[in-house]
Amino acid sequence: MATALDLLCMGRSSIDLYAHEIGVPITAVKSFDAYVGGCPTNVAVGTRRLGLRSGLLTGVGTDQVGDFVLHFLQQEGVDTSAVARFHERRTSAALLTIQPPDRFPLTFYRDNCADLGLTIDHVRQSQAPRSRLLFVTGTGLSEEPSRTATLFAAETARAGGTRVIVDIDYRSGLWPSEDAFGANVRALARFAHIAIGTEEELRAATNEADIDDACARMLETGIELLVLKRGAHGARVFPAGSPAEDVEPFSITVVNVLGAGDAFASGFIYGHLQGWPAAKAARLGNATGAIVVTRHGCANFMPTIPEVREFLHLQGATDLSL
Repeated sequence: MATALDLLCMGRSSIDLYAHEIGVPITAVKSFDAYVGGCPTNVAVGTRRLGLRSGLLTGVGTDQVGDFVLHFLQQEGVDTSAVARFHERRTSAALLTIQPPDRFPLTFYRDNCADLGLTIDHVRQSQAPRSRLLFVTGTGLSEEPSRTATLFAAETARAGGTRVIVDIDYRSGLWPSEDAFGANVRALARFAHIAIGTEEELRAATNEADIDDACARMLETGIELLVLKRGAHGARVFPAGSPAEDVEPFSITVVNVLGAGDAFASGFIYGHLQGWPAAKAARLGNATGAIVVTRHGCANFMPTIPEVREFLHLQGATDLSL
């Protein structure tokens, strides 16, 4: 059977309300800009803008916010055939204030949210087994029935020959403890080929304080490759059984770090599906992540290939061509 999609992303979707005023606390904010967000949603949009055939398996409410999210995704050309709509649940929301260079307070509104209502039946009705790659996240494990649906999606995708990427995506406010999170995300990683995360996320996922020990423990789940996002320090790739390799960052001025990791994942996935070596794919991830760091929001600001080319040119990055 022909592959329907290059990539299917599963999990969180939301309306993101970003403070219009930058550099002030919430008490001084007068207005917000409304965007679309959520890690898998950002990645679906980010990879679509890079030219991949991307789809999203998520849930939204039968409300105005659900209409807002769906309209944006359809305008972007993301396949929404697997998006479930729930009468009894609400579309997720997030509220953010922007205080560069290092404070970005984020509040989630995820009580009874729609994307955590995904079930095994929603997975069965999706194109997960026919996609080249399935992207799942740790947040999808935070509640039932989404937890079992996420594990089922990864298990059946891998069994059917689809490659699986886990974004560790640790949000401490959504879990009773780091131990609960770690046990769940390690179980998910056993169905995956690749895992992506930050130092904080790797420590939470493995209960290891030392980052080298954390990476080693994550590799023990059986993944082929671990990709460590290091922000301003670039990235580090850990192929199983081979030495780790550092990947050079780009120099930029930070506006907002939220969404940068999802932009990184989008660039990495694009390179991975082109058959590039892990370090080269991560270098593109560093570029797409760096671009989004200079912008106000997440999904709405993901770069296109021409924008990435222009960025690389301005950076003098002759080591990476598109």
